Amino acid sequence: MKILFVCSLALLLSSPLQADPTRPASGWHIDGRAAQSAVAPASLRLQLIKNTEQGLVALINGQLVRKGDRFEQYRVADIQQAQVVLQLNGEQRVLPLLNTAIKQYEE
Repeated sequence: MKILFVCSLALLLSSPLQADPTRPASGWHIDGRAAQSAVAPASLRLQLIKNTEQGLVALINGQLVRKGDRFEQYRVADIQQAQVVLQLNGEQRVLPLLNTAIKQYEE
């Protein structure tokens, strides 16, 4: 039994260590800016659109905005009944309102 243990230990120590299978392949690299921009679009969430006396307002990530306001790096280009259009460097991004159920609130 001791001989088997010693032989197994010798084989383990002499074999090269296995690479971490979860480690990315060599040469694989993500630019920090690319990773940040990939995360940023998913982080914007349109939660609510409400019609007020002053016009439509939207709730994006917990912040109320109106048409023309700034939200993070975006400018609110338009607010419609079921979506908000954001603009950044001449490009538009549309945030759809996912839950369009109409709720009645008592005031």
